[in-house]
Amino acid sequence: MLVALVALGATGMGCSSDESPPPSSSGGDAGTPRPDAGGPPPDAGTEEPAPDAGGEPAPAFTVLPPSEPTLRFAPRNTTRFSVQVRRDDSFTGDVTLTLEGLPAHVLADALTLSVPGAENLATFELHVEEAAAYGRFPIRVVGEGRGERVEVSVTLEVQAGQAALDVSFGAQGLGLPALGLPAVSINAMAVTPDGKWILAGSTGSAGLRDVLVARLLPDGTPDVSFGTQGTRVIDVCDGDDYVDAVTVLSDGRVVLAGGAIADTNSCTARNYQSLLLVRLTDTGALDTTFGTTGVRTFQLSAGNATLHALTVDSRGRVVGAGTVQNTDRDQVLVRLLPTGQLDTSFSADGLAWEDVGGDDEGLGVIALADDSLLLAGTTASLNHGLSLRRYQVNGERDRAFSYSPPAYVTPRLTPRTLHLLEGGKVLVGTRAVFSGEGAGTGAGLLRIDGGTGAVDASFGTQGYRYFVTVENQARDVLVGTGLLPGGDIALSTAYRDESGAPGLGLIHVSANGLTVLRSHHSDLPGSERPLVARLDAEGFFRVAGLHTAPGQSVETPFVARFWPY
Repeated sequence: MLVALVALGATGMGCSSDESPPPSSSGGDAGTPRPDAGGPPPDAGTEEPAPDAGGEPAPAFTVLPPSEPTLRFAPRNTTRFSVQVRRDDSFTGDVTLTLEGLPAHVLADALTLSVPGAENLATFELHVEEAAAYGRFPIRVVGEGRGERVEVSVTLEVQAGQAALDVSFGAQGLGLPALGLPAVSINAMAVTPDGKWILAGSTGSAGLRDVLVARLLPDGTPDVSFGTQGTRVIDVCDGDDYVDAVTVLSDGRVVLAGGAIADTNSCTARNYQSLLLVRLTDTGALDTTFGTTGVRTFQLSAGNATLHALTVDSRGRVVGAGTVQNTDRDQVLVRLLPTGQLDTSFSADGLAWEDVGGDDEGLGVIALADDSLLLAGTTASLNHGLSLRRYQVNGERDRAFSYSPPAYVTPRLTPRTLHLLEGGKVLVGTRAVFSGEGAGTGAGLLRIDGGTGAVDASFGTQGYRYFVTVENQARDVLVGTGLLPGGDIALSTAYRDESGAPGLGLIHVSANGLTVLRSHHSDLPGSERPLVARLDAEGFFRVAGLHTAPGQSVETPFVARFWPY
């Protein structure tokens, strides 16, 4: 947030705010002061006006507040707000200065300061909290001395600042869309071409869940033109259904991936949990050009199967990545034609799965420039846990692709996000879990060559680095990443404080992975459990999850967004 203070006028005579300097700042974000900031201004030769004949005499001192200083919200940032006192020759005593009427979330280390008779300057240390409202607010600088009181009116202007919570969104930065559904889980998020939110997951109790898709307007309220009052609930075969991934096509249609208790494209033999893919029109109706019903399920003979990730390649083919239960868990890929039919040019039947080693899961997938696929997941066969494999366009595994983690990587890594970068490189966002001494969690970033699997040693520390919102405290779990203009990286985390209470963390990292540009966690009312995050076309970092109001125990959906960095 950006704050400007502008002097408007004073009670008492002889106050000229035009002569006062802006304060200097102790935070790197806070405006650029003039070289003389923080000290008395040069003598401009202004004479004090004489008292009116028969009127009140001029006060023995005047108070000169700063003229248009600025500050920006930043973690641990303070800005000096210097006020000058000018005494006439007859007065050499102390003057007490007080700030009155500061708006909520704009704080001062001390609201009252004393200016001894031998001095002429006092400096207030101001803090702007992330939750401060935007706008122009009247405050007063009050001076008292020798039994006299002088007041100067000042206008305080609060504006948005880099990477700060957008408090003009929702209620003080927190949107609480009323979906009217029980036990909502938000597992995935997308943004439509016209800036609407798509939230996907499930509703209902475990074992009886139904697929849930909600569309919100850009302001975070339900879009009543979608489904029923902004939501679409899908019960596939009267069993347990959910989605873990969502993407939006250029025409506004919505593609979903997850799991359902169903037979292959029917409800006849519901022996196992099946792969689930759904396509909706831009109004939330089932898209019957995707198969014949808009819902596609595929029961694998190996056992229970589900999809956790989703992408659409350059030819409009839908690719899902997930897990199938064989003797142990294996990674699985499925590719459908735009019509919803299995693409038999991919691994002969549209399906490919492999046993990496032990229990494995497929958690992320991205289509590379040539429509080959990079599959990210976990495997029990490696200590660090992360598995990266490349599959050719025909579904065969690319044996020339070989990923090995940097030797010093000690936490167990779980992939969360994938971004295709210029030059064929891929950025992998991971959850990092440490064990033993220093146990905890962090948000990890890894950069590799998408063609060979080689770790890019020019990124971070030999290709990898992990981050936390509070230094020396490993309490962050990555929920989402985004690429900023110029290549800098935004990360959103689920942060827990020392008491274990959940909250929302935000980290910005330089494009080379070496420098933390900004890091903090937001103090919102109640408690927030962020689950998904995505950068939109305007540069806002959107976050969604579940919120618990103060004094309550029931979680309800929340959405929030942060100003571009």
